[in-house]
Amino acid sequence: MNINKAIRKQKRSYKRFMLSMCFIFLLLPIVLLVLKSFKIFYIVYLIIIQLLILAAMLIRSNNETLKFEYNNYRLKINQGKMRQELNILCEKVVYVHTESIEDEEDFNIYLICSSKFRSKRLFPISLNFLKNHPYISYYYSKIKKQYPEKQYYYTVIKSGRLIKYALLDAIYKSCVYAEYSEDAIEKIKRYREDSYKK
Repeated sequence: MNINKAIRKQKRSYKRFMLSMCFIFLLLPIVLLVLKSFKIFYIVYLIIIQLLILAAMLIRSNNETLKFEYNNYRLKINQGKMRQELNILCEKVVYVHTESIEDEEDFNIYLICSSKFRSKRLFPISLNFLKNHPYISYYYSKIKKQYPEKQYYYTVIKSGRLIKYALLDAIYKSCVYAEYSEDAIEKIKRYREDSYKK
């Protein structure tokens, strides 16, 4: 499957979902007004449905949103509507890893950095994190042997679904000093092959 086509399809699907939810959100109160059913049961039922629709829209929007830009040796990443901006100095990224989740197409991007640089979304690497991610743990033990005094931080990019392929390619172009896991390299190759096919 061509990833660029799949990204466009994902964006169209997201727009259709939001439009249909907005339509249902506006239609239900109109139906209640036209039928003149103002019983407490119907009003409470309508409020619950409206809240569920808003929750579904918020969750979908949060899962689909991923924006990034490269500017002055920094990578700025906005993931999700409610999450803060992630500011990364490209020269401080030391390792990039990806892990597939649920299906083959979706994955998480893990960035290991040697500096926090005013970013609240970078967390110190803990033993619990290393236990859950053995591939990263193996690499981390190697760099800790070389630089035992350095503190390392990580962040996980979960939002965006297929847009993460484009982000991974941008990370590869801008973070030239970083090492990449085999899985990350395979995803970058796949994205570039699909981009050059056209």
